[in-house]
Amino acid sequence: MTKYIKLKGESDSPKICFLPLSWGGDVGSLPLKLYKNDDGRQLSVGRVLYAKRYSLTVDRKLCKGCDVCKTVCPREAIILKPVPKDDKGKAKSPLMDIDIDRCDYHAICASICPYGAITVAVNDEGRLPAVEKDAYPQLVREIEVNSDGCDPGCKVCEEKCPLKVIAVHFVPVSAEEAAKKSIKVAPGAEPTRTVVDIDKAHCACCKVCEAACPAHVIKVEKFINGSIRINQDKCPEGCHDCLDLCPVNALYQENGKVYPNNEYCIYCKACVNVCPKPEALEVTRTSIRHTDVKSGAWNKSLEKLTTVDGVRRELTAKRMSKAREAISNLQRQQKEEKIA
Repeated sequence: MTKYIKLKGESDSPKICFLPLSWGGDVGSLPLKLYKNDDGRQLSVGRVLYAKRYSLTVDRKLCKGCDVCKTVCPREAIILKPVPKDDKGKAKSPLMDIDIDRCDYHAICASICPYGAITVAVNDEGRLPAVEKDAYPQLVREIEVNSDGCDPGCKVCEEKCPLKVIAVHFVPVSAEEAAKKSIKVAPGAEPTRTVVDIDKAHCACCKVCEAACPAHVIKVEKFINGSIRINQDKCPEGCHDCLDLCPVNALYQENGKVYPNNEYCIYCKACVNVCPKPEALEVTRTSIRHTDVKSGAWNKSLEKLTTVDGVRRELTAKRMSKAREAISNLQRQQKEEKIA
């Protein structure tokens, strides 16, 4: 007879799945429980072992229904479920779901999520196991702000940010400090220093703030480069589903037609996932800016996210970097030998 284990004090909730003792593996890796909970605000899944507890959480508000996590998941544990339009006919982003039997909690999805919507924890501590093992990279979110050059009282970047990850506040400073740092001061006003707080973990690097900044003191580098094209002749008449849910305002409407703005697009493909005619939208990723990684597993993901050419370009760049490093080391060694 098959026996099942459950943790002491746990209820017989239908959301909890118990695995048989015949599952196999050593005692330390034997799952006592797999669980899934979804309260509409966040999706939580987990695996409880004798020695460790793994959990993965998806923030529903932060998740935009793009395909990045689904594309890179080696276990094919991520599903995007279509959601009907609202009462006003406005399109809604698909809902991300997790197959708890497939998820291995390596946090590959969390490390590459453009919106920082996914978190993984081991024993309640935030972790990125795949990154820690140097098997997978993280996105490089490069944002620079010279806040001393901000116009007095300006909050344009905060107001324009489509993801609401920017907060601007003002700190009083002395006239001497303002003069020393060349801080702009409005006539007749008390000098203040502008502080621009950007939640980099959830910033999609769309460059909207950079374009909107009247003082031109914000510099943002995209972590995904590519192109987007809309085939107008293939778009259904009057359709604007992609426009309804673009997370970064990279689409706009003119004369009843939707057009893309490559300057803001981060090529997440959230628009493609709701387009009723996928051939009407062409989104191509060409490169991804990420931390250094030595594992070949990333190359497979990169090919899925971009193209074979994208992988070839990155490998070529790596070889050139290694060659430059080797030459530099050789020149340094030769100099040291001459000195000796």
